[in-house]
Amino acid sequence: MRQVGVAALTALAGLLAGCSSGVQLNSTPMDPAPKTARIQDLSMAIARSPRDPKFYVERAQIYEASGQYKTALADLDQAMTLRPDSAKYRYLRGIAYAYAGDEQAAKQDFARAEAMDPDSAESYNARAWLMATAPDPQMRDGKKAVESATRACEMTNWNDPEMLGTLAAAYAESGDFADAIKWQQKALVLTSPTLLVTLNERQARLALYQNRRPWRPARPNHSLTPS
Repeated sequence: MRQVGVAALTALAGLLAGCSSGVQLNSTPMDPAPKTARIQDLSMAIARSPRDPKFYVERAQIYEASGQYKTALADLDQAMTLRPDSAKYRYLRGIAYAYAGDEQAAKQDFARAEAMDPDSAESYNARAWLMATAPDPQMRDGKKAVESATRACEMTNWNDPEMLGTLAAAYAESGDFADAIKWQQKALVLTSPTLLVTLNERQARLALYQNRRPWRPARPNHSLTPS
């Protein structure tokens, strides 16, 4: 991990394929109403505080969950303009590029984020999430995802619902649905009930694991011109 980009390129292009074949992307999206309302709230927040990157990032993640990667990437670009020193935002953009099918742009973002913030919980978590959920089977590796996600949880004292959710996704990818359910349930317990969109998404993932299905991102609903 000390060499710039090694872990990023490993996570994105050189993983051993360890996933089950024939897994389908989730084709049953949740009710879009809470997402639409939250996007409206965030757009108003951005209008009031246009230099606060967190609103752009949250809105990007909602767009991403609906397959609107081009719009999500525009918001992530804006967040990174406001916070160019944020490795987390660069990881998030790299994941969005990977989900949209632009692997070269994803590799570049992961390599730069890795150089900015190696050996952090965010670094382990981002790599684990992509290894557990990437649409391309060649980018997935359940065993390595569990290892990275476990390290991220250890570094955050097993109290960060985002990290625990990643661990659950990693176990689901590796075929261990009992542990996937266990950790997703803990992530739900730690999720604030005021975060309706986040809570709904985590409940939807739990339902997938209970049906012995790993989580996959939404398919892009438009073409994305490679960067």
